[in-house]
Amino acid sequence: MHFVFDHLLPGEAVWDLCCDHGLIGLRAYQSGQFPQIHFVDQVPLIVQNLEKKFLEDFHLAEAGQKAFFCIKEGGQLEVVDGTVIIAGVGAHAILKILRSLSQKKGLSAIRLILGPQRDEAFFEDELATWLEFKNNFKLLLKAEIIEGIRVRRIFIFDKIN
Repeated sequence: MHFVFDHLLPGEAVWDLCCDHGLIGLRAYQSGQFPQIHFVDQVPLIVQNLEKKFLEDFHLAEAGQKAFFCIKEGGQLEVVDGTVIIAGVGAHAILKILRSLSQKKGLSAIRLILGPQRDEAFFEDELATWLEFKNNFKLLLKAEIIEGIRVRRIFIFDKIN
C-alpha cells in the first residue's frame, strides 16, 4: 500500500478501481494532496461501507477535498484521469477494464498503477502486443513488493505526451 501511495501524482485525481476496502484512497484523502478521490468497486456493500466510513470519520467537508463513490465495474466508467490504480485483481480483469475504457476513449489517465494478483506473465505479454496501449503509455517502473510470503508485481505506466 505504501509503495502505491508513494507513486500517486500529487495534484491529480486518484481513481481507485476495484478499491476493495479503499485503503489507498483513504490514505490519499487523508494526505490532502489530491483534489479528488474516486472509489470504484462493483460490490455494493464495499462501496456503501466506504461511504459510511467517510461520513462518520471525515464528514466529507475538509478543505477542497472531494471523495466520490461509485458502484460499477471499472470498465463501465465513461472516463478516468489523473492516477488510476487497479490492483489486487487478476490480469484478465485489469485488461478487460483497460480495454473497455480505451475503446470508448475514456482512458485519459496520466499514470496507471497496475498490480495483477495472478497471471503476471500473461499480463505483460498482452500489454506488449496491444499496439494502442504501447502508443499511449510507457513503462515507468516494474517493482516486486514482498507481502509476507508472497511477491506482488506492480507495474507503473505513464502517459506518453
